[in-house]
Amino acid sequence: MGLADGDGVKVGARLTGDVSGGAVAVGVAEGIGDGEAVAALVADHPDADGVLTQAQAQVDEVLAFTRQHDLVPYTDGECIVATAPESRRWAMAMMAWAAPGETDAPSFYWVTPPEPTWPEHEIEEWLQVFSHATLPTITLHEVSPGHFAHSRAMRRAPTPVRRILMSPAFVEGWAHYTEELCLDLGFRSGDPRFVAGIAIEALLRVTRLAASIGVHTGAMTVDDAARRFESDAFASGRAARAEAARATFDPTYGRYTWGKMIIRETQARARTAWGAGYSHSRFHAAMLDLGAPPLGLLGTSIDRG
Repeated sequence: MGLADGDGVKVGARLTGDVSGGAVAVGVAEGIGDGEAVAALVADHPDADGVLTQAQAQVDEVLAFTRQHDLVPYTDGECIVATAPESRRWAMAMMAWAAPGETDAPSFYWVTPPEPTWPEHEIEEWLQVFSHATLPTITLHEVSPGHFAHSRAMRRAPTPVRRILMSPAFVEGWAHYTEELCLDLGFRSGDPRFVAGIAIEALLRVTRLAASIGVHTGAMTVDDAARRFESDAFASGRAARAEAARATFDPTYGRYTWGKMIIRETQARARTAWGAGYSHSRFHAAMLDLGAPPLGLLGTSIDRG
């Protein structure tokens, strides 16, 4: 798969440049190594309780931005930020949305805190995931225009098949695509930390693609993958190990980058086909009307839109 080797190296180099540029813009010393620049950025983070407080405030912020730019058809419903239950703590953050086939109910933006029994340095490594640079990107992804907003459209998809059957590659590709879309549209335009945070999160997803292929072809051990997350995605310690271990039970977690790239390709085709009639709201509504389709069917959104 090209994106895992040659293309992935090019993408990673561009994103690393974005990280370094964002670090310099917020006053991190110019000329230091990329790893040191990222370490300085992610060291600025709230404590465990502050992560939840800031995430809840960001829910309102991202929903308002989504509505301002008319990015998705629906932003109704209730989204609650809460500490992830034990069964969901294999991920740093996730969205548990009100299922399309059930009576409407609140959706939960789960955040996984560090365990208070961990050594102090491991707690610090974990909290770096929720830095002031990266938490806004996570909230865009999990809430809006990402998963929560997608779930509201899923409830209105026109057929039971579209409401219930989901392609994980589209679900995660959509949420990842919206992160950089919001950057392009000016979300937090006065905060260079956000530019760096977008790049850090994208590097994590590119590295997941490499790790998923490496671990399941036997080219990498879990220890190799953890070192890859440390070197390529700037994750630290326990957080890097958690990302690597995910490859053992979620073998297609490279789907974030893959899905995003296919959505972008479809977007380029829509721009060509619709010309002056293209808008983000039209393109997104046409895709989300399909529910969470297999990536190979995304092209039908152009014909239907």
